[in-house]
Amino acid sequence: MAADAFEKLKSSFNRGITTISVKTSSSLEKSKIKTHIESLTREIERDIQLIGEEAYKIWSSEDSNFTVLNERCAAVKSKQDEIARLNEELASIDERDNQILGTTERPEEAAPKFICTNCGAQYETSVKFCRKCGNKMAE
Repeated sequence: MAADAFEKLKSSFNRGITTISVKTSSSLEKSKIKTHIESLTREIERDIQLIGEEAYKIWSSEDSNFTVLNERCAAVKSKQDEIARLNEELASIDERDNQILGTTERPEEAAPKFICTNCGAQYETSVKFCRKCGNKMAE
């Protein structure tokens, strides 16, 4: 009887250590990804400002060379795609943790269903425009 109690205590202790280890590792991993997303978001904001300045230069000089403008727009799109990929990576980390720990996500902890493709802001319910950057959200 004492051996059974000891085994249960040992098993519970081991599960606790595993949970702490997995969550700590995931937390660090997710923190790095979120920092990268924030960095990309700031870069996008700067690039959009530069696009506006470049568009004005083209307009005011009556130049028809849109090469620089096209390159900057492509860079913004590339960064938006990277943010979307990183958000998917965040979701896969949670999924992986749930598999390792044998847990399931509770509905209130479910991943947001609506993610802004411009800045990565996440929403539980549908919104027409992102509250962070003003981007029109997909329906």
